[in-house]
Amino acid sequence: MDTPLGLGLLNWRALTTAINQIKLPPRLLQQLIFKERNTNPSDTIDVDITVGNQKLVPFVSPIEGGTVVGQLGREQRAVKTPRLRPKKPLPAQALLTERGPGAAIYATGGGDINAWKEKKVGMEAKDLKQRVDRTIEWMCAQALCTGALTVSQDNLAFEVDYRLPVAHKPTLTGDNRWGQSAADIPANIETWANLILSAYGSGPDLMLLGTGAAEKFLADEKVQAEYDRRHIIVGELRPDFKTEYIGPYKGLDVYKYPFEYTATSGTKTKIVGTDKAVLINSAARFTIEFGLILDLDAGANVMDEFFAKSWLEKDPSVLWLLAESRPLPVPWEPEAYVAATVL
Repeated sequence: MDTPLGLGLLNWRALTTAINQIKLPPRLLQQLIFKERNTNPSDTIDVDITVGNQKLVPFVSPIEGGTVVGQLGREQRAVKTPRLRPKKPLPAQALLTERGPGAAIYATGGGDINAWKEKKVGMEAKDLKQRVDRTIEWMCAQALCTGALTVSQDNLAFEVDYRLPVAHKPTLTGDNRWGQSAADIPANIETWANLILSAYGSGPDLMLLGTGAAEKFLADEKVQAEYDRRHIIVGELRPDFKTEYIGPYKGLDVYKYPFEYTATSGTKTKIVGTDKAVLINSAARFTIEFGLILDLDAGANVMDEFFAKSWLEKDPSVLWLLAESRPLPVPWEPEAYVAATVL
């Protein structure tokens, strides 16, 4: 394949390998909850939601055979993986006249210029991956906080419903909201933990709080009286999230989630709603499924998390850089978490 500008990394195979190897700072939801990542040979994923039941097993006499019991409740749906495909133009001026820090203003033989061009392409590829990764984190937050992935744009609208039970989406009202006169945060948390224990079979071990919920949680007198500050060893527990880790409370590792994204309107928006409290059994199955990349340049050869390619536009002279990913976060066992609105 022709590699213009003297850049050997412009071939889609090299770019795809490079973008998948780029290291990014850890994202809390992907690091703590959606830890399993799978690539798939199709752009459609069979989402197989598993729901248990609480029926007892019938007793039998010594001379009877076994009793037939039903299988776990399962609902299988074929879901097309969402498509993320950002691209950006790198005009001739950015690649030919800009220079890296410390580089000569006029490079002889093009050596410094070519090195800068390669570095520039690498920097822009990392930016594309960071944008996609931030979107994946937002998708994980949607799955956890609402029980669905809902997208509504001018060009596209769809929803993936993860079948989070209604009882697992409580909303506090009036004076029962956290920070209000009748609030009972410890009782709320115990109720929701018992709900997970009863439905899923084992209780939660992690609690995720939006910034407003975290503020009310830490200021609550009942919480302060029970809060176990003696066993906070942040460096040993979660070294990547020291500032987000609040500490242990009644067997739960408690985190606040302060991270934001910039909405289309330009406003800063919380990835996890400020009013959310999510209790999670992190041992349940939470995955990110990546669908097959569909691009004619690659054929059906890319079964990876990210794909990247570039091409030249002759007039105006522009190098285009593109990345694609087909992620779908899936909480396979929705009874293993509760997403509460507490403010």
